[in-house]
Amino acid sequence: MSDQFATKRPLGVTIVAALSIIAGIIDVIAGIMLLAVQADPAVVERAGGARLVVTAAIVSLLLGAAMIVIAFGLLRGYATARIAATVLQVFSLAQSIWLGIVNPAMLPSEILSALLAIALLFLLWSGEASRYFKGLAPDEPAA
Repeated sequence: MSDQFATKRPLGVTIVAALSIIAGIIDVIAGIMLLAVQADPAVVERAGGARLVVTAAIVSLLLGAAMIVIAFGLLRGYATARIAATVLQVFSLAQSIWLGIVNPAMLPSEILSALLAIALLFLLWSGEASRYFKGLAPDEPAA
């Protein structure tokens, strides 16, 4: 009976959480790949130095790990997780663009990461997701 008044998680939010996990995994893989190519002089030269390559790798690893953790907050309907996911996806999108330019060998994974970030941003701010994060039941008035 209490289930009748509970807030139902929309399918879109579940998809966002799943895509967040995937995007996080891709960012972690990109960071590992960037660490692996840090000894390549051509990559270091295009990136502007070894420090920038290592910094980008660490940022990618941290973004990916954080996105995976935040995905579980999204599943629970935490509004702070929604805000954090938005901020991280904007950073992830910017980094994917930068890494795709700096290291064309990583372009396929960075294009995928960028597309996932865009999809996540759209789904996070849909009307149905907004109702869920406000704790409104499907039939409860939004006013």
